[in-house]
Amino acid sequence: MAKTVHLDEEDRKLLSETKQKLDEATKLMGELMETFEILSDPEMVKGIEEGQADIKAGRVKELRTLLKEDAR
Repeated sequence: MAKTVHLDEEDRKLLSETKQKLDEATKLMGELMETFEILSDPEMVKGIEEGQADIKAGRVKELRTLLKEDAR
């Protein structure tokens, strides 16, 4: 025999908040997995480090500058 459950407004609010927190945790887990994948790839880490060094040394251009140069 099926049972009937009555949820009042407070119960619905709690369920909604719990779902939102679970959605946020799921998204965070996905982001963490991507981070682990990147950090476990030595070539990718090397590329990131080289890019950071280029930025620090001023060996970069703004996208709008590149687009203007390409349009010529």
